[in-house]
Amino acid sequence: MTTSRLLSTSRLLSTSRVLSTSKNSITPVTMTMPTVVTSPGQFPSQCSTYMMITDKTRHYSQPGHIGCDNVIFKNTSTWVRFSSGAGTRLAPGPAQPHRCGTQGAGWYSGSYPSKAGATTAGTVCYSWPAKTCQWNNTVAITNCNGYYVFALRAPPACYLRYCTI
Repeated sequence: MTTSRLLSTSRLLSTSRVLSTSKNSITPVTMTMPTVVTSPGQFPSQCSTYMMITDKTRHYSQPGHIGCDNVIFKNTSTWVRFSSGAGTRLAPGPAQPHRCGTQGAGWYSGSYPSKAGATTAGTVCYSWPAKTCQWNNTVAITNCNGYYVFALRAPPACYLRYCTI
């Protein structure tokens, strides 16, 4: 199955100068060349290069504790795949505080990409007593044809974690 992602012309194409030759002269010609090539069945690099997390304490079924994802993640995004006891996806709706091995449980408030190879951006909110979205940050999710990978960074405060199902 061929999956293509639409990119704006300015991102997909770059301009390069090529010399065109005629009998007696060399004339510069401007051509538009693709900078991104997607082969049929090929997926983005994050589908093969990611950090695997299997820690069951971040699953929604687990009680709270004082876990903090600032220990694992930094200010730049890291591609992550959840598996095994950790579940496979971010919690899809408001998570109760004091779940998932932490005080402020992070849940995803966006949609997952439906096409294999596609990436979408969304928001993770962190629940706190009396507020379902006390803090938030953006994430990206890629559909890797059978599993998802997530571009995650450090939450905005400590005692916050990404909660999974």
